[in-house]
Amino acid sequence: MKKNETRKFAKMISIVCLTCMSVSLLAACTSKTEKPAGQPAAGTPAKPLELQIMMIQQGAEPPKKDSPIQKKIEEYTNTKLDIIWVPGAGTAYDDKVSATNASGKLPDVMLIRKTKESAMLNAQMSGMYWDLTPFIKDTKNLSKMNPVAVKNASVSGKLYGIPRERVLARYGMIFRKDWLDNLGLQTPKTADDIYNVAKAFTLNDPDKDGKNNTTGIQEDATMELLKQLTIYNGGPNAWGLKDGKITPDFLYPEFKKSLDLYKKMVSEKLISPDFPIAKKYDYFNQGKAGMYFSVIDDGGSRHLDMVKANPKVVVDVAQNFDGPQGQKVRGTLGYDSLIVIPKSSVTTEAKMKQVLAFLDKLGDEEMLTLLNNGIEGTDYKVENGAAKRVDGSQLSGEFVNLRWGDQYGGIKITKNAVETKIDKMFADNKGIAVNDLSAALLSDTNTQKGVDLKKAITDAQTKFVLGELDDKGWSDAVDKWVKGGGDKIMEEFTADYNKNAK
Repeated sequence: MKKNETRKFAKMISIVCLTCMSVSLLAACTSKTEKPAGQPAAGTPAKPLELQIMMIQQGAEPPKKDSPIQKKIEEYTNTKLDIIWVPGAGTAYDDKVSATNASGKLPDVMLIRKTKESAMLNAQMSGMYWDLTPFIKDTKNLSKMNPVAVKNASVSGKLYGIPRERVLARYGMIFRKDWLDNLGLQTPKTADDIYNVAKAFTLNDPDKDGKNNTTGIQEDATMELLKQLTIYNGGPNAWGLKDGKITPDFLYPEFKKSLDLYKKMVSEKLISPDFPIAKKYDYFNQGKAGMYFSVIDDGGSRHLDMVKANPKVVVDVAQNFDGPQGQKVRGTLGYDSLIVIPKSSVTTEAKMKQVLAFLDKLGDEEMLTLLNNGIEGTDYKVENGAAKRVDGSQLSGEFVNLRWGDQYGGIKITKNAVETKIDKMFADNKGIAVNDLSAALLSDTNTQKGVDLKKAITDAQTKFVLGELDDKGWSDAVDKWVKGGGDKIMEEFTADYNKNAK
C-alpha cells in the first residue's frame, strides 16, 4: 500500500471510531434523560388515585362494592374508590354530614346539601373545604358549568364545591289528561283555570266510576302550589326586588291573593285538608287526585306502575301559565347540592388538583353516558342507531348521585311522548324561569335566625289556609317576622345585592 493511501485509510478508521463513540455517548445521555431515578419508565401506567367518597343513597340498598358501574368509573378515571353510601331519607344524610364535619375525620370527597343554611354555610366559610374558585378555569368540563348554578352556589364570590346542576325551568303541573278529556276540559292556562279544573276534578266524577271519591289537587307540607300561584299572579320566587329592597314573597300582595285562593280550595276540599301530613304522590298514584305541582320530570318517572296497571290512565304535564307579567315558570337554583373536597383529608394543593381532575373527568361524555344511563347491553341497548332502555333497568342506580354535570348528557335514550315533551319544555322555558334573588346573597341575621323565622311564617300560612288563623292573625304573624329579625335580613340581603351588582 502506498504511503498516502495508508494515511487516508487511517484517517477514515479514526472518523468511524469517533462516530461510533459519539452515538454511544448520545444513547447513554438519552437513556438517562428519559428514565430519571424514582420515575416509572415511559408507558408505565400511573398508580390509581385512592379516594374515599361519602355520597347520598336514595334507594333501600347501597350498591355492592364490586358494582360493574363503579369498576368502569375507576377504569376510566384511574382511581380506586371507597364509597361510603349514607341513606338520604328524612334528615339522616344531613345529620351524618354534620357529625362527620364535627369529628374532623372527613373523606376526600363528600356531598353536602342545604348549602346556605347555618351549619353548612359556616363549614364553607370557616375554610373546612377547599376554595375551588381559582382552579375551575383550568379544567376542561368544570369551567363550562352553568353560570347560574355557580353564582347561586357561591359564597361571597367563592365556590367551595362543585354544584350538582339542575334544570332551571323545572317546576309545573302534573295532571290526569284522561280525566280532563272525560270532562271535555282544556289544560289550565291561568291561576283561575287551575281552580276551575280542580273543582271539576272534585265534583264531576272525572274517572267515571259513578262515585264521589276524587279530589282536585294533591298537596303536601311544602305547599308547592302556593309558590307557583304566587309567581303566576306576578309575585317573586321566595325573594324578589321590591322598591329597591330584597323582599320575601309573603310581603307581596300577589302572595296574599294566592294564599286566599289556596284557602278557598282547601275549604271547598279541592285540596285535601290533610295535606300537612300527606305524602306527596300517594293520592295521585292511587287514582284519587287529578293533579299536583312539582318538578315536571316527576310526570315522566313517578307513575309508570299506575299507567302499566291501567292503560286508560294518561299522565301529562304543563308549564307556561299566563299572568299579569306574561308566562312564567318557577325556577330552581340551578343546583341542589355541592360536592366538596375537605382540607383535613386532602391536605395539599397538588392532591386537591388530582381530586379536581377526577371530578372533571366525570363530566366527560363517556362518564355522563354511564352515570345517566348505565352500561350498554345491561341497562340500555343501541338498535338501528337508537338507544333504548332495557326493561327493568335502574340505569346507573345510586351512581347518578356522583354526577355534577348535565342531567341529559351522554348518549340519548329514546323516550316516551311525555318525557320528550318535558325535555322540550326544559329547553324552551329556561328564559322565563323566575329565580330566587336571595340564593347568592348573605345575611348574618338570616344565618342565625332565618330557619326559625321562616318556620313561623310557614306554620302561620298552614293555619291560615286551614281556617285556624284569620286575616288579622296572618297579618300579626307577618309583623312578628319583620320585628323578630326579618327587617334586618331584608336590609342585609339588600346591601349584599347592591354590593354584588356594582
